[in-house]
Amino acid sequence: MKGICQFNLGDYEKALENYLIANKYAHKNNNLEQQFYINNGIGNLKNLWGNYNEALGFFKSQLKLLQQDKIDFKYPQNSYSKVLFSLTNSYILNKKLDSALIYAKKGIQESLAINDAAEYYSFVGQTGVIAYYQNNFKTALDSLNKTLPYLTSHNDFLNYYYYLGNIYWKKNNDEKAFFHFSKADSIYNLSQDVVPEVRDIQEYFVSYYKKNNDIKNQLKYIDRLLYVDSIIKHNYKNLNETLIKKYDTPILIAEKQHIINKLNQSQKKSSLIIFGLISAFIIAVGFVIWSFKKQRVYKERFKKLLLNNQKEVLNKKTVKKSSLESSGISLEIVNSVLLALEEFESGNGFLDNNLTLNNLSKAFNTNSNYLSKIINFYKKQNFSSYISNLRVDYCIEQLKTNETFRKYSIKAIAFELGYNNAESFSKDFYKKTGIYPSYFIREFENKK
Repeated sequence: MKGICQFNLGDYEKALENYLIANKYAHKNNNLEQQFYINNGIGNLKNLWGNYNEALGFFKSQLKLLQQDKIDFKYPQNSYSKVLFSLTNSYILNKKLDSALIYAKKGIQESLAINDAAEYYSFVGQTGVIAYYQNNFKTALDSLNKTLPYLTSHNDFLNYYYYLGNIYWKKNNDEKAFFHFSKADSIYNLSQDVVPEVRDIQEYFVSYYKKNNDIKNQLKYIDRLLYVDSIIKHNYKNLNETLIKKYDTPILIAEKQHIINKLNQSQKKSSLIIFGLISAFIIAVGFVIWSFKKQRVYKERFKKLLLNNQKEVLNKKTVKKSSLESSGISLEIVNSVLLALEEFESGNGFLDNNLTLNNLSKAFNTNSNYLSKIINFYKKQNFSSYISNLRVDYCIEQLKTNETFRKYSIKAIAFELGYNNAESFSKDFYKKTGIYPSYFIREFENKK
């Protein structure tokens, strides 16, 4: 209950802290009803932090528990409708509007069955939000306006005016859009609860005052937008890119500085403007020259890759017995591991995305310490570099010889090579070749 109160007050970190404490005791006592409501609270936090897909999975599981009747509720009132409301909200945030509408209608039916007017109008409000995202503004306005007498919290009112503002903004009714966004902003000023919609509201006013050439108010709302961003970064550590800024913070800072400079330097002599233009021209020319040289270097590296991409081959004749024995590894073990490495390379075992030093050493019937030392000794590189270099060499060969492989996205190629993300693959490719895989593919196709 303390976590729920803190959530309603906008103290989300404390809410989560108390949910987790409650969860520990709920599991210790095997109290399924408490676990159910705690999961609901954590799911709502995930929605707030932008983890919409995870939250959707939470609420689907909650609904399944209710349908299977596995929990003996002491206080069953509204449990079903609350899950339907949260599930509808998750579908809206995931932009799965058809599914959202299905569950909103189920919620309306449930609230009518239990004669709960507040729940009923909550679901009606959700149908209004769905209609808004479907660009059915007439239905959206009708549904949202029906909810107004039943709104109770600051956030309820903020969301109401936020969506009305967006509707009129899209209808190009600037006067009404400004009125409703202003109402939403005044509610935020009272509550100081930085929910995701607050950022959009500040962004609206930045655009509005920029459009109307009101520099002072534009600067004011840029400051407020930067403040909101700082609160979001501080409070919502798990916030992902769906809530990260559409209007990037560095750009905001640069624009803020530009406006301040414009206000402070409006009376300076024209010579400063000319000097600035000349400086900009010099920088632009320098950038062009730098880009040209960079492209030339890339092309040379690309040509080198086309001419030479030979894999290193194990040379057993280079065994230095004394060095191996001083490491405590017998010659018999070394030869066994070298043979296994040779088969590992020829069989492209390095493409396994679950590959680790530990599980590879087990496959070779040795230990990770021995395997690491042998790779360091014979390959002159650590295990991580050894695997990444094998993958990059394999990738280059496939890109040169396999037309289908070249049609894959960088993410798909990374997955084929055993990487879990495209960024790690591109980084390893550049580290070994000096160019990025996207550049290699583009140049190869152009050369053809």
